[in-house]
Amino acid sequence: MVNWFCGFLWGSAATLLLYSLYVGKRIQEEQDKATKCVFKYEEYRRRIRTLANENKSLVYQVRELEKKLESSNYTSDYTCDYLGFEETK
Repeated sequence: MVNWFCGFLWGSAATLLLYSLYVGKRIQEEQDKATKCVFKYEEYRRRIRTLANENKSLVYQVRELEKKLESSNYTSDYTCDYLGFEETK
């Protein structure tokens, strides 16, 4: 009877140990998956911020060029020449 009781305790302990190792391994795998997802998300957010900043600088450059274009009266000079050319035909 004592052998049966000790075997039951050792068997239960071994089963509990193996099950806890298995569960721990599964938890670690899920955490690794979650960590990879978080890193991918952060990478995408960084790319979006970088693209947004680049677009802001591009928009700023376009606005500056438009201001320079307006200040140099570039469009009106060529428009006048073009209209003058049409009249001579």
